[in-house]
Amino acid sequence: MAKLSYSIQEVEESMKDNSCILDFSSRIYYKILTGRRGVIMHPSPGRFCIAFPLEGSKGRICYRVWKEIIPDAFTRYRFIDAGIKTSGLDYFAGMRFVPAALRMKCDGTEVPGIVMDWVDGLTLDKFLQEKWNLQVDMQRLDFIREFYNMCYRLREAGMSHGDLSCQNIMVIKGNRIRLVDYDSVYVKDMGRNFYQTTGGADSFQHPDRIKSTIPLYAGIDDDNFSQLVIAISLWVAYFNHSIVERYDESNLLFLPGDFDGLDGYERVRSLHNSYGWKEASKHAASYLHLRTLLDALENGVKGSLNEVPSLLDFVTKDAIRAEHFYSALNEVGRKTPKIVKAAFCIACGNKFSNEDFMFCPSCGHKRYTYVADDIFK
Repeated sequence: MAKLSYSIQEVEESMKDNSCILDFSSRIYYKILTGRRGVIMHPSPGRFCIAFPLEGSKGRICYRVWKEIIPDAFTRYRFIDAGIKTSGLDYFAGMRFVPAALRMKCDGTEVPGIVMDWVDGLTLDKFLQEKWNLQVDMQRLDFIREFYNMCYRLREAGMSHGDLSCQNIMVIKGNRIRLVDYDSVYVKDMGRNFYQTTGGADSFQHPDRIKSTIPLYAGIDDDNFSQLVIAISLWVAYFNHSIVERYDESNLLFLPGDFDGLDGYERVRSLHNSYGWKEASKHAASYLHLRTLLDALENGVKGSLNEVPSLLDFVTKDAIRAEHFYSALNEVGRKTPKIVKAAFCIACGNKFSNEDFMFCPSCGHKRYTYVADDIFK
């Protein structure tokens, strides 16, 4: 039986042997990069894949091969490849799925891979650490707008990245965003037929996703929690430029322990006791939009994974594209209606005994909610 997992060393040994590279054009027109003593050069491996830079006369490409074999990788990547091409979104690098990319020298197995355009830029954490303090406020706002616009356009296309984090968001020339690592990408044609490939980076994900004991389906809402974490982190960095000194490749404003707890109330207590929450709250007092995002994060931490709102629930397309982006977001916050939960189940008439219940404990029907903004004006 073929192995389903290979060590970094096994993959590197295979890449060093040019005859093991099975994609014809990559093998003929490009070569691997090596350092001293023939050490093969590549970025730090991800959970499933290793990305190798290959150099050729036309520049550099990324030859990304699996070291952990995802059972449905072939079918999944055909959907992802088609979905990215159909969307036309420039947040993704040009890519081509290769069903047989590398022959493993240790056992002869042919593992899949992807040939991608090389993304020349900085990971989000390095951009914030190295470039943020060199920007003027308008440039910082434009970058936050760029992130919001990416979230909007992905959702408009019926897509989610599935693992938004420092290492998977690259910032290229002109402070434009490019996404990398597409194993977790969801496209609308996948429907509810594929499981998530990862729980995501701990500091960017709801604890129910990180600690789930059952497979979770991939879907359009996979980025909801990470969107809130990143947006809040960017806004705090806008108000307090030096905060970026605390950011690193694994964390922005919040740490994994900031979302810990046995239930929603314990998780909220952890969140409120965190440095990130206290720092963000200082600035939320004078900027309504940030207050709105903190409330959304708090409610998301308190509730279950499927209750986490999207960043786009609090932002409109017009606000994102408004000339005065900063002020426009505040106006959206002032107009956000109050959502009221019904006191009784509309299916069986049972009275809800807990405000936090989203499903009827008697019949299981989802709790009815309604907008009551006119009551609270």
